[in-house]
Amino acid sequence: MKKFLASLVLILLLLTPAFAQFENSSERTIKAVAVVSGENRGAVINITVIVTPGNGKVFVSVSPFTEIDMQGSAQLSALTACDLTGKDFLKHDFFYIIEAKSTIVGGPSAGAVMTIATIAALENLTLRKDVFMTGMIYPDGSIGPVGGIPYKLEAAAKNGAKIFLIPKGQRISQIQKTVERKQGPFVIINTKTETVDLVEYGKKLGVDVVEVDNINQALNYYAGVELKQEVGNVTQEKYSNLMKILADRMKSDTTSLYSEFERIAGEEVKKRVDEKISQGDEYYNKGYFYSATSSYFTAKILMRQEIYRNKIKDEAELSSEIRVIQDEIESVRKVAESYELGLASFQIIGASQERLAKAENYLKKAMNAESWDSAISNLALARERVESAKVWMSILPEIKKDRIMERDEIEKRAEFYLSTAESIFVYSESIGGARSLLYGDNSADESLKLAETLYNDGYYAGTIFSAIDSMVKSALAIELIGINSEEELNKRIESSKISAQNSIGNAEKYTTPMLAYAYYEFAETSEGFWKLYYYKLSERIAKTLSNIAGKLEVKLVNVEYRNPEIKTTPEVRTIAEDYIVRLPGFDLIVSVTSVLAALAILRTGLRRS
Repeated sequence: MKKFLASLVLILLLLTPAFAQFENSSERTIKAVAVVSGENRGAVINITVIVTPGNGKVFVSVSPFTEIDMQGSAQLSALTACDLTGKDFLKHDFFYIIEAKSTIVGGPSAGAVMTIATIAALENLTLRKDVFMTGMIYPDGSIGPVGGIPYKLEAAAKNGAKIFLIPKGQRISQIQKTVERKQGPFVIINTKTETVDLVEYGKKLGVDVVEVDNINQALNYYAGVELKQEVGNVTQEKYSNLMKILADRMKSDTTSLYSEFERIAGEEVKKRVDEKISQGDEYYNKGYFYSATSSYFTAKILMRQEIYRNKIKDEAELSSEIRVIQDEIESVRKVAESYELGLASFQIIGASQERLAKAENYLKKAMNAESWDSAISNLALARERVESAKVWMSILPEIKKDRIMERDEIEKRAEFYLSTAESIFVYSESIGGARSLLYGDNSADESLKLAETLYNDGYYAGTIFSAIDSMVKSALAIELIGINSEEELNKRIESSKISAQNSIGNAEKYTTPMLAYAYYEFAETSEGFWKLYYYKLSERIAKTLSNIAGKLEVKLVNVEYRNPEIKTTPEVRTIAEDYIVRLPGFDLIVSVTSVLAALAILRTGLRRS
């Protein structure tokens, strides 16, 4: 229904006078190539992009119908173009008019071309008409693999192409050829696969075939320009001081809980807890304070589970502890709502809201668990998510100055990020993105549902960060389609690290992007795919802060924060009293099951589009 309404709105707009609907607009038309549905031949399609002043809406009109979700492809192209040009997505509306003479396999292979056209409209660039391209677009501006390239090359050559850009690594391709032979009164038709060197094949067709790795390289051919991202320098000492406060207090809190745990722990679980604490100490000594906090927190979860197993013996005691946690959730939530939002406090309150929502989810799992052990485990996880929310709230006194934000602006951005997360998730699913990132524990789907819950409850800061997490995972699920070697993975990791550094450094002009830096540091101590994920999450959060600051009429004010006081009902006296001052619990770990699932992520496969 949402896509139908979007298309209907676009049709109505196009039926009215252009000057009335597209005032101050910028329009670019570009030719793309696609594979005709059900046939081994290519077709040329026209894509017109109209960018107007607006508030982050993307409209798509497709004629005729395509087999792949074009709405998601357009949404991703617009978002990527804004990222690469440093534009605030919420300052523009985007209209994509896609016209083909036959039904095509649409979506992925037109993504890079749509991004080029969108950048041209945003930057007022003139595009060469004799340059054609095919390739998926990744959110970092890389160009990913597609299928059917020989057929697309043939179609481009017939329509005046002099240069044909293809994804890097796809010079050698396959083509299906039909061979007919007569045998008596019969005609035998066979199909055979031939390997084609596209550069040599292009020469026969009068076209220079060039491999490109990213949008910047493609822009060189289309417009003779490239985009230069501003270099940002990270002030590491500023964040290290904040992270050290967390690590010091978390270590102290973990030590306090350990004395209770040690009396009842078995050797196996004690060994696991000791290993996590030792890991935390090692990170701490190396200056990775946020990672140290995470390791201490992991130890705390294990201890809490063991304490609950020993302490809670029946349904009545379980229900009593559930009420305790529910009461604490409400107390922390009220404190969070009492603060005025600024660019710095926005991160803290958003992190707190996100963790409280996770705590509620774990409580529901505990109440509906099919086994006693599952109920206890989820109860412990719920308790520690509440503690992590308190941790974030306790950082507020460290903020001495902030840039105040309007709550309706936060709501507007929450709606945008939620909508974008939904669109990218659907698109990633439709083109075969890595399912281990899309579904299951710690997945894009889980974060998306959390964002929806937060939005419906009116917790907009938390909505934004949960939606961002979903967006990053959905986008990575797409990128993994093109990562088929450790070398390629490491290349992406290094590129993402640099982008995260620049984004954090630029965000520092407006605020203290502590949350972005926290994930950046965590990437430093992570391995393999998770390094890539955390660098990209760090970059996305930093860019969000910069976009908000660039859009708002902001002012610098002095802010005096009070220490939050958590109150519980008289009949429920727990360690919640005055607990925030001691900074308990923290939530940054990735579950063991999620890490194991990541091992299955790196897979290959070209999607025919």
